[in-house]
Amino acid sequence: MSHTLTRFDCDAVMTDALVAAACAALQTQGGQQSLLLSGGSSPRQFYDALGATPLAWSNINLALVDERWVDADDDGSNTTLIKTTLCSGEAAHAPFTPMKTPHATPHEAEARVAAAYDALPPIGLSILGMGPDTHTASWFSGAPEYDAVSAGDAALSVAGVTAPASEVTGRYLQRMSVTGRFLATSAQCFLILKGADRVALFEESMAHDLSASPIGRAAALLGERLQVFALTEGQ
Repeated sequence: MSHTLTRFDCDAVMTDALVAAACAALQTQGGQQSLLLSGGSSPRQFYDALGATPLAWSNINLALVDERWVDADDDGSNTTLIKTTLCSGEAAHAPFTPMKTPHATPHEAEARVAAAYDALPPIGLSILGMGPDTHTASWFSGAPEYDAVSAGDAALSVAGVTAPASEVTGRYLQRMSVTGRFLATSAQCFLILKGADRVALFEESMAHDLSASPIGRAAALLGERLQVFALTEGQ
C-alpha cells in the first residue's frame, strides 16, 4: 500500500494534528526509541509544540535525518534548530545524537557517525520535508552519492553527500544524511509540506516512476508508513 495524505488550510490546525499523531506514534512504539528530525522552516511550529508536550522524553533518543557540515553557531545548523525549538521545553531531557563531528568533511566522518546511528534504539518516528527540487533528507539527484545514499541496501546507515550548487543548497554543499537503508527501518514517517505548489509537486512526483525523484525513492521505501501532512493554503 502507498502513503496517506491529509490536507489542511490552517497551519495551527495542522500543527495540532501533527503533535497528536506524533504522540500517538511514539506512545505506540513505547520503550526506548528514536525520533529522527529534519531541518528547514516547515517543521518549526511543529517542533515548538511537540517539545512543549509532556512525554517520556528520557526514553526518546533524538537524532537528525541530515545535517549541513557546519558548526553549531552557523545559521544553517540543523542541530541548533532542534536545540532552539524542540529541545527548549519538556524535550530538553531527551538524549540527542549529533551528526556533525570535528572531521574536515562528512565523508571522513561516515564510519564514526554510522556507528553512533547503529547504536540508536529502533526508530519510532521520522520527520521529513521536501524541497522545491523534490529532495528529501540530503538526497539530491545531482549529487555524485545520490544513488548510493538513497538505496535501500546502502552500505552504511549514513553517508556523506556533496550537494550540487543551486539556489536550494546555497553555500551548504557538504552534508551528512541517513541512507535509504536506515530510513526504511522507521516504524512511521511524517512528511510535512507547506504551500499549494509544494503539495502539487509532491503529487506530480507520486504520479511518475518513484525512482525518478528523491521524494519518490523515500516514498517507495516507506510505503504505507508514510503519512503526508499538507498545508494547501492559509496560515
